Amino acid sequence: MTEQYANAYPRKNFFVQMFTKDISLEDCILDLIDNSIDGFIRTTNLELASISKNIFSKDGEKESLNKMRRIEVSYSENAVEVRDNCGGIDLDYARSEAFNFGHSPGWKERGYLGVYGVGLKRALFKIGNEFYIESKTTKNGFSCHFNVSDWLRKEESLEDWRIPLKPLEKALTMESAGTAIRITNLHEEVKMRLRSGTVDTSLYDCISHTYSFFLQKYICLVLNDKIVEPFKLPAGKPKAGTVSFEEFEQKGIRVKIFATVAERDALGRYSQEYTGWYVVCNGRVVLSHDKSEISGWGINMPTFQPKFRGFLGVVFFESEDPIQLPWTTDKRNLNKESAVYLRVQNRMAAAARPVLSFLGRQYPPEKDEEPIEREITKNIEGTSFGNLISKKTTVFNVPKAKRKEEKTTTRVQYNADNADLEKIRKHLRKPQMGANKLGEYTFRYYLKQEGLS
Repeated sequence: MTEQYANAYPRKNFFVQMFTKDISLEDCILDLIDNSIDGFIRTTNLELASISKNIFSKDGEKESLNKMRRIEVSYSENAVEVRDNCGGIDLDYARSEAFNFGHSPGWKERGYLGVYGVGLKRALFKIGNEFYIESKTTKNGFSCHFNVSDWLRKEESLEDWRIPLKPLEKALTMESAGTAIRITNLHEEVKMRLRSGTVDTSLYDCISHTYSFFLQKYICLVLNDKIVEPFKLPAGKPKAGTVSFEEFEQKGIRVKIFATVAERDALGRYSQEYTGWYVVCNGRVVLSHDKSEISGWGINMPTFQPKFRGFLGVVFFESEDPIQLPWTTDKRNLNKESAVYLRVQNRMAAAARPVLSFLGRQYPPEKDEEPIEREITKNIEGTSFGNLISKKTTVFNVPKAKRKEEKTTTRVQYNADNADLEKIRKHLRKPQMGANKLGEYTFRYYLKQEGLS
C-alpha cells in the first residue's frame, strides 16, 4: 500500500497569534534592547569574562557618557522606536539568521542575551502591523519595510515566509554603525497601554533593574529623552564578619552565589521591596527581589516572613552558549524544570541558611529583650560584589559581640489626676514638687508600707 502523508504546515496567523500571546509590551521592548546590546557585543568582540570582571571588580570600569554606546527608546500612540549606535546587524547575518524564527543548527553568532531567536520578531509582531528597519555595520547595511497584514495573506509555500531586505551602503565610522527600528500602525491593545500612563514608570523600572550591570558601564540608555539610571542592588556586609559566597562550574556554566544581609536605607530600615533573591544570566537580571517558591522559599528554605526582610541573595549564571542558561523565553523568569537550576537551588538554600538564622534571632518571642544581633545589623555597610569576594568559598558569619550589661532599672510612667497630685503636695507641704518626684515618692512609700523595702 502506498504511504500517504498528512499536512503539518505552519500557518502564519496561528503562529503569530500564539507567538505573541503571553508577552507584555515591556518585555517586547526589552527584547529590542537585547538586540542592540548583542550588536554591541558582536561588533566589539566583548568577552563574557570582561563583563564578569567588571561586575566583580571592586570599583568597576565606567566609560564617560559621551563615549558609551547609546540606545534610544521612544514611544507614542503613533510609533515605537529603538535606535542605537551599537554596531549594527550584518547583511549576511540578517539574510540567513536574524529573521529566522529560532536559530539554525550549529548557530554560533556571538551574543550573550539573544537566546532562542524569537525576541526581535515577537516584539515586532506584538507591537504593530508595520515596521521599518535600517541597519548599518562598517562592512555593509540593509533596510526592511514590512507590512504584517500583507505578509499574513500569502502562505502557499515556505518562500512566502521570507522577509524582503534592501542592501544599503556601509557606515563610514564605527560610531555611526547601528540599527534603527520604527514600528507603526500599533495594535489597539498597545495603544491602550500607552494611553493608560502606566508604561512610563514600569518600563523605566524594568530597564533599570534588568540592565543594571550594563547601564553606565557599556551602554547609555535614553527612554523618551530621559537617561535611565541603573538600579543598585542593596548589597551589604557586616563591618566585622563574612558573607556566604560560593563559586563553581555546573555543566559548563559558571555559577556564583552570594547570600548576605542587605544594606539599610537612609532611615536605618530594610527595604523589603528590594530584598530577596536575584538571579542574573550573562549580566541580565532575570529575577528580582524574589520571595516565592521559584527561588526556593517554602521549599528548601523557610517561607518568607517579615523577619527575613533583610535577606539579600544573588546568583550569577554565565555561559558563552546562552541557551544553556536556566531562563525562560521572555528572559524575565526561571525555567523551574532546568536541571542546572534544580542543582543550584540546593546550594542557594545552603548559602542562605546562616543569614536567615541570624535574621531570625533578631526577633525572639520575649518582647523586652534587645538581642545583640540588632546592634550588629546597625553596623551593616553598603558594598560592591567585588568587596564581597574574599576566598573561593565563605560562609556568612558575624563574630559574637559582648552583650550589654543587664539593666537593673526600668522607667515607670503613668497618668494621674492633677487634683490628686495637688492633694499629695499639700499633704507633704511641698507645693513645688514635680510630677516625677511625686511618682518616685509614692512608689517608695508603697514599698515601705507593704514591707517590701
